[in-house]
Amino acid sequence: MFGPGLIVLLVFLTTLQPGSAQGEVNDNLPDSPFVAVSKAVRPAVVNIRIIRSTTSAGIGTGSLQEMYRRFFPDEEGKGGRFESPSTGSGFVVDPDGDILTNHHVIDGADAIFIRFSGEKREYRAELVGTDPNTDLALLRIDPAGRKLPVLEFGDSDQVEVGSWAIAIGNPFGNLESTLTVGVVSAKGRGDLKIGGLTPRYQDFIQTDASINFGNSGGPLVNVQGRLIGVNTAINQRGQGIGFAVPSNLVTNIYRQLREHGRVIRGYLGITTEDVVQVVGEEVPGEPASGARVVSIVDGSPAAGGNLQPGDVVVEFGGQKVESRRQLLFLIAGSAPGQDVEIIIVRDGKRNEYQVRPVEWIQEESEAAAAQAAFWLGMEVASINGGDPRVSRLSEALGVTATTGVMVVVVQDGQPAAEAGIRPGDVVVSIAGHEIIDLESYDQVRTLLAPSRDLLSVLVKTGNMENYVSIQPRHGGLEN
Repeated sequence: MFGPGLIVLLVFLTTLQPGSAQGEVNDNLPDSPFVAVSKAVRPAVVNIRIIRSTTSAGIGTGSLQEMYRRFFPDEEGKGGRFESPSTGSGFVVDPDGDILTNHHVIDGADAIFIRFSGEKREYRAELVGTDPNTDLALLRIDPAGRKLPVLEFGDSDQVEVGSWAIAIGNPFGNLESTLTVGVVSAKGRGDLKIGGLTPRYQDFIQTDASINFGNSGGPLVNVQGRLIGVNTAINQRGQGIGFAVPSNLVTNIYRQLREHGRVIRGYLGITTEDVVQVVGEEVPGEPASGARVVSIVDGSPAAGGNLQPGDVVVEFGGQKVESRRQLLFLIAGSAPGQDVEIIIVRDGKRNEYQVRPVEWIQEESEAAAAQAAFWLGMEVASINGGDPRVSRLSEALGVTATTGVMVVVVQDGQPAAEAGIRPGDVVVSIAGHEIIDLESYDQVRTLLAPSRDLLSVLVKTGNMENYVSIQPRHGGLEN
């Protein structure tokens, strides 16, 4: 029988190559698969430098702005032109010079420059098209006869939780062509706030591959080196939590931006919420899943149809509807001007209708309203506006208030939730400003939204009134 020490020695010796000296490093071990990915992908990843022109009013309220006003005054004493450089990442998708990145990387740019890893020269890029609703943008450079390396697209629908995920980009602007490795942590993430803007269409891949400031617009690839997502955001408060736009959605957006310079989407004009049933309290005849119509926009295609608040949409265009976000994508993917069959459940009965979406055009006022919808981390609604959520909360909690606005949604971890505000509470005043209705609330929100001062809010819960203090802050996911 061999002793334990001899067994260990024999195992160690079997790891050495024949003829090598004991303890010599084995140089013939296979490389990591990530080495091959690095060699294939990194040449197609670029650094994006942009120039934004602004005045002192756009610099901030700190010492930099004060210095700028002092040393660079104009005739009005407000400060003159100031170039604010910024950086991000992107990648080549066509040898003719097409480059994809994030919308927020180039938003507001006066000039865009592209540089490949390890090079000193830059290419001036033109903006072909941008889509803030998915946070994607398409740039183009003149390769001047150069054969550009191209990144191939993969199928993000085939990606599974636990699959390898490799992120490549330029963190902090100067650490160019950095490769980090992790796994796909989750799929189908939505309802995220990114850098002060909330993309309307969200279906993010979540990964723990390290993504840092400056990685925005860089690729997330699989172990075959094919694109599975575009890195878009990190969680400032979380470690190992990053998000990427899935490649199948990117493919569609890229095609439309290249062909039209914009994305054409269908619009119906309804707001919806997910159907959520409580075990033991199911409503007879109501489907277990779907998208419940909350309200209908005046003058929209839905307003001229047969839809009503309270209807539950279960099919759209022949596709089963499981959630409000799925319905949003289905409506967006419909062809404007063409009839689409929609199936709803009303009072336990299925009804089939034809609706005709129009092209959705996002106005600036709509974008501002979307960003402000969750001011302080809460959504409010008119007490007398017919919102089904208000009716349900009023009935459940015995709310009798006739003035103010009712809180209908509170986001976890946001200022309103931390102050103890809950759905069903009625906001009566904010910082001494009386809230009579939704219009007065909007006026107060517009007035106070830029402030970061502590707000005293008078809230009515049932028949009890009390003051709570809410500390506004810059929140959400940023990159």
